[in-house]
Amino acid sequence: MIDLTSVWFLLGTIGMAAGTVPPLWRLATDPRDRAYYAVLAGVTGFAAVAYLAMFFDIGRIPVGEGVLYVPRYVDWLVTTPLLVLFLGMLCRPDRRIYTALVGVDVVVIGAGVAAGLLPDPYGLAAYVVGCVAYVGLLYLLVVVLPQQATLHGDRVDAVFTKLRNLTVVLWTLYPVVWILGPLGAGLLQPGTEIMVVTYLDLISKVGFVAMAVNGADALDQLRTGAALADSAELSTAD
Repeated sequence: MIDLTSVWFLLGTIGMAAGTVPPLWRLATDPRDRAYYAVLAGVTGFAAVAYLAMFFDIGRIPVGEGVLYVPRYVDWLVTTPLLVLFLGMLCRPDRRIYTALVGVDVVVIGAGVAAGLLPDPYGLAAYVVGCVAYVGLLYLLVVVLPQQATLHGDRVDAVFTKLRNLTVVLWTLYPVVWILGPLGAGLLQPGTEIMVVTYLDLISKVGFVAMAVNGADALDQLRTGAALADSAELSTAD
């Protein structure tokens, strides 16, 4: 008989797989913006594989009263940089900004793994390091990225802002759930923690992808604006 944990992992697999269909369809039918849709399909597609692995109990490491699921952290290591990449593709910041975002993001996730595996007080110290790094990540997303952005048109600005805000709000909930969960203070039961994280994953990934596909008209404005900007740069150089 399938337990409740497996049910949530199965629902996560189905939800992520369903969320991959729209960008894959656009990837096949819209050759002009394939790079954008490939990134979006990669987000939910990889997450679907990770949830399927957890459904089959692959990468399950018991830690005290809780369990550390390796596929979950591998998923975050791959998909969170892809989400940041899509935001970067919309606003075209300096490459150093994207590198900094990915670097800090990796520190946050790596600290989460260390916090789950190490005994206290080292685990708690790793959690604090992750939280500090996450504050830096928020600063880059909320302050630095918009300052460095080259947003070509109101529609691009609106889509970027919605996606960035969705990401910031939902990502901020993950450390709270972690510290309340079995690997942290133990205030959440394992099944409840898995349910909440699955729900957050679905909204932060499938919701992001759905909003991005729905705002696909911004890509036309982005393409036109970028072409005009490149032409202006060439004219100035001449």
